[in-house]
Amino acid sequence: MIEVKNLYKDFGKLHVLKGVSLNVAKGEVVSIIGPSGSGKSTLLRSINLLEKPTYGEIWVEGKLITEPDIYLHPDIIRKTNTYAQLTAGGMEDLQAIAEIKQKDLLKRREGSAPEAMLRELRNGMESSYLVRQRVGMVFQHFNLFPHKTVLENMIYAPTTVLHHSKEEATARARDLLASVGMLDKIDVYPGTLSGGQKQRVAIARALCMQPDAVLFDEPTSALDPEMVKEVLDVIKRLAGSGMTMVLVTHEMGFAREVSDRICFLDEGKVIEDAAPDIFFSTPKSERARTFLEKVL
Repeated sequence: MIEVKNLYKDFGKLHVLKGVSLNVAKGEVVSIIGPSGSGKSTLLRSINLLEKPTYGEIWVEGKLITEPDIYLHPDIIRKTNTYAQLTAGGMEDLQAIAEIKQKDLLKRREGSAPEAMLRELRNGMESSYLVRQRVGMVFQHFNLFPHKTVLENMIYAPTTVLHHSKEEATARARDLLASVGMLDKIDVYPGTLSGGQKQRVAIARALCMQPDAVLFDEPTSALDPEMVKEVLDVIKRLAGSGMTMVLVTHEMGFAREVSDRICFLDEGKVIEDAAPDIFFSTPKSERARTFLEKVL
């Protein structure tokens, strides 16, 4: 469903993601945990194309959604002038590919054959416009339109992006609001809602686009403690429905309960990727053990 390949993200001299790879199968719930500043939110924003990766690729349902990374395609590397020069000098195939990757040797003009192969990859890319239709995102700070009612927030994207009729979008919005216990707030403005209520509306709004997967970026971190449970209950029901989800969270007990896998990030790298029971009971790395001792 979602495949992240060797993802790097730099902000100037700040290296946030350093070769992250992650696979999320259809219907799977993966929780990404780790200390603040480890790159969790950047990874999530990259999957939804709110950030452009520096290197690496992201695929959704077999479709490339980022610029192709030539270093991930040995068949393309073999067509380059640099590869031809190295192997002509006696270097073996795998050694030449490793040398090119390690030293970042590829230049702009590497011949027509690699350009044609890259062009073919680009032609098969899915646009960010379509990706955001299929991969919903729920943010830490809700991001509801303050000047629109709950219903208007819900139906704006389905009617303007998916071109659903107002009647069709409204019917779906009502069903979704009912499912998160917010139908009675359908005509009010976000400013009158509590944080927990806003987040439940934000979740319902993401589902209004009928996404194939939903990304949650610390959906409870901006809430008062007494409001956290109501939002987690909604996410738990969603996980039980078979929705593909990637969840960045500091709620360790919740992550253990709902996740199929836990992905632990630290300093921009995946340190561990394991089933919840294994990760929380017998983490393999000293860094994960130290983290769990502090947060549990």
